[in-house]
Order: sequence, then structure tokens, then C-alpha cells
Amino acid sequence: MRLLSLHIDGFGKFKNKDLTFGDSMNIVYGYNEAGKSTIFMFIKAMLYGLERAKGRASKSDTWTKFKPWGNGDIYGGNLRFSYHDRAYRIERDFTKTASTPFAIINETDGKPVEGAAEFLKEVLCGLTETAYSNTVSISQLKSATDAKMVVELKNYIANMNTTGNMSLNINKASDFLKEKKKAFVATLNPDAAKTYNQNLTEIRILEKKISSPEFSSHLKTLKEADAITDKRIMDLNAQKETLIESIASKRQHLSDLGFVDKSTIVQLQDELNKGYNDYLSAYESEKKSINKVYSVIFLILSILSVIMSLYIFKSGKDNIITASTGVSYPFAMVLFIIICLASLIFAAYIYTVYNKDNRHLTELKVNLMATMARVGSFDSITEENIHSANKKLSSKISIFDEMAADIAKSEALNVDIENLRAKKAAYASGIDAKKQNEWELEKLMEKLAKMKDDNAALKNIIAENDKIRFEIDAIDLAMETLRNLSETIKNSFGLYLNKDASELIEGITGGVYDSISIDENFNVFLNTPNRLVPIEQASSGTMDQVYLALRIAAGRLMQNRAKELPFIFDDSFVNYDSIRLRAALLWIANNVPEQIIVFSCHMREAQLMTATMQDFNLIEL
Repeated sequence: MRLLSLHIDGFGKFKNKDLTFGDSMNIVYGYNEAGKSTIFMFIKAMLYGLERAKGRASKSDTWTKFKPWGNGDIYGGNLRFSYHDRAYRIERDFTKTASTPFAIINETDGKPVEGAAEFLKEVLCGLTETAYSNTVSISQLKSATDAKMVVELKNYIANMNTTGNMSLNINKASDFLKEKKKAFVATLNPDAAKTYNQNLTEIRILEKKISSPEFSSHLKTLKEADAITDKRIMDLNAQKETLIESIASKRQHLSDLGFVDKSTIVQLQDELNKGYNDYLSAYESEKKSINKVYSVIFLILSILSVIMSLYIFKSGKDNIITASTGVSYPFAMVLFIIICLASLIFAAYIYTVYNKDNRHLTELKVNLMATMARVGSFDSITEENIHSANKKLSSKISIFDEMAADIAKSEALNVDIENLRAKKAAYASGIDAKKQNEWELEKLMEKLAKMKDDNAALKNIIAENDKIRFEIDAIDLAMETLRNLSETIKNSFGLYLNKDASELIEGITGGVYDSISIDENFNVFLNTPNRLVPIEQASSGTMDQVYLALRIAAGRLMQNRAKELPFIFDDSFVNYDSIRLRAALLWIANNVPEQIIVFSCHMREAQLMTATMQDFNLIEL
């Protein structure tokens, strides 16, 4: 990774500020309060973001400390870097209302990086902010590493010993296992097996008691018989209801037709047949009686007699009739008068008889049609219609017969239901007699069911206890393995750093010191021919040289010995005299392939690099 340039939109005192970095040595010069530490912090903020506290602590947090001085200024910027032959740009907006607070742009491909956070973690070789601040980035007047870095290095080295990577935190793993074991132990039910066996013994006693003659099946038989009887009563009641509905339906149908009972239908049928027979008799009698034609004939005869009488009367004795017949005039007059009167009498008689027969037939016909209308809709008196009416009446009689049969069945069902109810009452008496035993049996059955349910649950708990104990044993084994591993790591903690840091200290000190020792608590000792000298007993300049070597070694170690990340120093050489500064800078310039960025309030670093004809990039603020 190489830093290419940065642009500050707004950060601390800077606004629209641009810096460009070289690939190797970069010296950023500026007088005190020129903003070197601000740019140093801006680079870290671009890589890890800014801390934002809550409540009262927010007044002194990092976000507030580096808030732009101008009101309304944009808070943020971008940092360009190269990685694996591609150029990238980190963009951050630290304002509270930022729509896109963080993004990484692949400038080579011209598109945003998906999963920007994970990609940045890869670029930083997995270094946490703590590791970054204690290795590759050295802030002003802070050469020694802090306590957090000791923990980071311990975990890192432990992980390298076991897994070959730095993803596992041995202390967190140990704490996690302890918490898991505590949680598992809390879920154990130590009395489950004992309670299960006690319940099993009581279950067997209860089962034996329930099967004793005291609780024989007689009560069960009574209940079964009572249930069967109850069901039979329900079935018969259902049949009875069906019959009642059928009877009601038929009665309503007959009532709608005006038939109250069977006798009314029989009476109507008799009336229909009698009326029809009377009608036929009257009809035949009429056909046989004197025809009304005779009445007309006698009427014509009486008219002719009157005419003849009038003729004789007007003609006198000289009329043709008396002259031709030789009948006397008075006799002829009397004869025609008698004939006239007799014809009138016969005509009147015949007409009276005919009218009497006709009125009787009409009356019979009207009565018969009225009777037929009560049966159905008929337009004439025919044998076929009379037969149809009789058939309908017979069907209604059948309905009455069916209804009578249904009523008989319903009454029979009532008798059966009453008998069954008497039986049910007898069963109820028998059940009541066994009531106390039933109550006791139910209690025993409830207790047995509950104990079986409890034992089923206990069986699951016992099985779960076995699984939990297996997990606890596995956790104990894992914790023992971690303890053994931790002891091994403790005994060999300094080996990783000692080798690399010793190689570096010889070059940085110009051969004054060539070996250092570091224990598991990150205590540093200088190896001298006579003894190990604690670093605290050395001069401040020597201490800074040792810690510089230690930081470079630790930084590379935590990058899996890769030489990817740039080293950034913020006035880190302030305690170096000119000899130490010359030795350290020349060694760094010629032996550290990583990009170097040195922030200084003095020009002596730049002058030294110029005097020794070393390539470097000078940035003046």
C-alpha cells in the first residue's frame, strides 16, 4: 500500500487542502501549530473513521476536536492510495447528516468498491486501530507502545502459534468458553435422574392399585350401557322428530285442501260418485222424456184450430168445411174450439214436464261441478274427469292412512323412549352407587397421567443433561488445551519480536546495540556483554531508538511479515541528537522498503537527507 495524495474538504484548521506523497521517504515540514498533527490525524481518520462519544464526553471526543473551524464547512475529504497496481480513493464525510459517510472508489476501474469496509480491512492487513496507532503510526512524543498493544501482540502471537492467522483472540476465546460453561451448568437439573426413578416406582404402585378388583370394570360397563342407551334415545328422538315433521307436513297439505280428517274425503268421494250417478240417471231420463217438439206441434195445432174456428165463424154456414164434410155449423165450431183448447193444454203440459226435467239435470250438473272443483280443476263432466277426481281423492285417503301410520309409529317411539329413559334412570342409579369409587379412580388416573407426563419431561431433561455434560466436558478439554497453549506461548512470547527487533536495532543505533530481549509483558531489555539492562535505565534517545525498532518489528509481524503499510512519524525524532538522527534516518532510508512519512517542526531531517544525497519528497505546510 502506498499513499498517493490527500485532499481535505474540511478538517480542523484546514479547508480545501491538498498534499501529494512520494513512494519512499516523505518529510512534511511545518512550524509549531502549522497543522502537522491535524494531517497526521486526518490520515488515521480516513483509514479508521472518527470517534464520536455520547453525552458529556462528546464535548472532548476526537470528532469534536477536529471539527472544521469555519461554520457550515464540509467535514471530511479523501485519501488516495495504490494497492496491487491499482489506484483507490477513500472518501469520508464526517457530518452528522451525511448521506454517504464512507466509500472507496476504484479509480483504475472507475467504479465503487463493493464491501468497502472488508476491502479496507484487507488493505490494512487486518490491523486494528490500536495496532495501527502502536506500530506503523507513531503520534507526537509517543514512541513507546501502550498497554492495549501488549494485549494485541499477545493475542496475535498466540494465534500465530495455533492457527497461523490473527483471527482468533485467545483471551476472548477463554472468556467465551467460561461463559458457555457457566451457562451450561446453570441449565443442568442435577435431581432429574433421582426424581425420575422415584416417580417410576410410584407409577407402578398406582397402576397395580387401579387394576385391583376395587375398581372393577362394572362401572365402566354401566357407563358404556348408559352411553349406548343415551345414544339410542337420541336416535329414537331424531326418528320421532322426523315423523312429527312428516305428520305436520301432511296435515298442513290436507288442511290446505279443506280436509280435516279421512271421513271428509270419504264423504266427498261418496258425494262425487253419487252426484255423478244421479247426473247420469237424470241425463238418461231427459233423453227418454217427451220431447219439447211435441209441445210445439200441439201449439201449432191449437193455432190452426183457432184459425179454422174463426174462418167458420166468419163464413157462417156457407164455409167449405161444413159444406164439404156435411158437419153442422155449430158442431164444427165446437169441435175446433175443443181441438184448440186440447192442443193448448197438451202443449203446456209437455213444456212444463220438459222444463222440470231440464232444471233437475242442470241442478245436478252444477252440484257435481262444485264437488269436482273441491277435488281439482275440471272443465267438464266426463267419465275420465270423474275417474281422475276419484284417483286424487284416493291419494288423499292414502296420505291420511300414511299419516295415521306415522302417528302410530310416533306413539310406539314414545313408548320405546320412555322405556329407555327408565333404563337410563336405572343406569344412573347404578352409577351413583359407584360414584365414590369413580371419584377416587379419576383422581388416581389424573395422578398417574401427571406422573407419566412428568417422567416423560424428566426423561428429556436427563437426555439433555447428558448432552450438556458432554458439552461441559468438551469445554473443560478446550479450556485445558488453551491453558496449556497459553503456558507454551508465555514461555516463548518474545521469540517472534526478539529476532526482528534485534536485527533492526543494530542498524538504527549504528551498531551500538545489536540485541534486545522482550518478555511476555512487553518489558524490553538491552543485551550487553555483562547483563540485561532494562530499557528504562537507558537514555531517552536510546529508548526512542529501541521503541522505533520494536514498532517496525511489531508492525511487520502483525502484517504477517509483509512490508505493505507505510510508516508515519509525527515528531518522533525530537529526542534524537544529530548522530542518532543521522544513523536512524540513513538506515531507514536505505533498509526500510515501506513508504515513510515523517512530520517534523525542524528542517534538520530534510537538511540531513540533502546532505547525504538521499532521495526524498519535501512537503512544506
